[in-house]
Amino acid sequence: MTLLTVIANVCRRVGEPVPNVVYTATDPTVTQLLSLANEEGTELMKMGDWRALRKEKTFTTLAQETQTAMVPTDLGYWIDETFWNRSSRRPLYGPVSSAQWQAWKAFNTFPIMDVFYMRGADILVNPVPAAGQTYAFEYTSNLWCQSNASVGQSEWLADTDTGVLSERLMTLGIIWRYKQARGLAFDDDYQLYELQTREALAQDSPRSTHSMAGPMDWRRMRPGIVISEGSWPV
Repeated sequence: MTLLTVIANVCRRVGEPVPNVVYTATDPTVTQLLSLANEEGTELMKMGDWRALRKEKTFTTLAQETQTAMVPTDLGYWIDETFWNRSSRRPLYGPVSSAQWQAWKAFNTFPIMDVFYMRGADILVNPVPAAGQTYAFEYTSNLWCQSNASVGQSEWLADTDTGVLSERLMTLGIIWRYKQARGLAFDDDYQLYELQTREALAQDSPRSTHSMAGPMDWRRMRPGIVISEGSWPV
């Protein structure tokens, strides 16, 4: 569906006239729905680790503490524990807090393991890496919709734009937001939206098995002999 069809479906559900245009419309109801559609897309992006928004950032290090302009321009939020130095095959720990970073700077005693700190569009790394190493991490993009040429966007910019995330969820989200803005009863619509969103997130990616004996962290695994289950005569 496009932005135009999403808003048309919302209008049919809430009893408003179906518009012929949305992005360039001057009708107050349509402009309100466009604003709510942008709000819904941004909030839906923040609700979880959507597979469609996962991206990988790789970059080559400079021989200095400050790795300039390494934060992605479309960064929504980091995916924890994915930052690695691929050249040395070591993880980077962090981001550390401002207080911890400044304490280390004051005493000039950084940890032996690689740590990083974020400041603006820069990533500060210590110990200082050698030039030419490959760093990589994963993050969630904030580009939750796209143009008809498949260019990612963080807001609707044309009637022909389509959603990267579920347009059904966006439709349900716009409906309850519209009713709330108009002072109408929206509790049932909100509960349906919340249920559908939770189910969509649960089904979006395969999930690992959790053991009551503790997490199966691959870093704790050790080489050993594996014996298949079954009955073995001696």
